[in-house]
Amino acid sequence: MALELALAEPDLVDAVVLVEPPLFDTITRATEGMSDDVAAIREAAEPGGEEAVWRLYLSGGLSTLGAGAERLAGSVSGAGPAAAHTLLVELPAVPAWPLDPVRVAALEAVVTVATTPSSAGLLLEAADSLVMRIPGARREVVADDCPGAIPELLGKD
Repeated sequence: MALELALAEPDLVDAVVLVEPPLFDTITRATEGMSDDVAAIREAAEPGGEEAVWRLYLSGGLSTLGAGAERLAGSVSGAGPAAAHTLLVELPAVPAWPLDPVRVAALEAVVTVATTPSSAGLLLEAADSLVMRIPGARREVVADDCPGAIPELLGKD
């Protein structure tokens, strides 16, 4: 969303920090992984509904669309039924967001693409690929996985 805002409203955005952006359009193996994940979602949802898909997501059972989600299990365990519904609404956006090279070439904001020490391999690939496609973008790995590590990136020039 932050990148889209920077592209759509360049006068409003000076800098963007993207943390583990799941932009997989340049990663060939992600296409097959997304197909496998959709099959797993259908298989889980058939007998168990949205809640079963939520449990699958938090267990790490969606290796592409939910890359790294197993790290969230402890912190969102009591999230409730709305979390499961929100997940199913948001998941289709992962493969649906194209990165138009013409729009990206005109990007004026400073872009930092960040990952954490526990970022899933596919998210690392996506971050590396994205940095190569955005002129002047920089790649950062934050020191640790705690949410407090990310704000440090906002103060970098």
